[in-house]
Amino acid sequence: MAPREIYNVVKLVPKPGKFNEVVAAFNAFSQHIRDHEHGTHVYLALRPTDKDELILVEKYADGDSLKAHMATSQFKQFSRAVGPCLAQAPEIRSASFVGGLEGRSKL
Repeated sequence: MAPREIYNVVKLVPKPGKFNEVVAAFNAFSQHIRDHEHGTHVYLALRPTDKDELILVEKYADGDSLKAHMATSQFKQFSRAVGPCLAQAPEIRSASFVGGLEGRSKL
């Protein structure tokens, strides 16, 4: 059986005045992912138009790639950096792809 891709959607709600700090930590961590985590296929943040929140969209090649992502010292550093900046615990929802356009990458 082929490896099963893993999708997560994560909602981060920063405390008032902490949005930019959370974004900066996310961007620094994203650079590490881009350079070192080849099993992480999508890792992006969206900001709803009417809120200072972040919606993270993640796609991993398989469960081992997700485990490897969460085991890195950079993930732990990111978690420590944003934890005190959040108004509530992150809301994490696992999902599965059901259709649509995933991307047009030519990699």
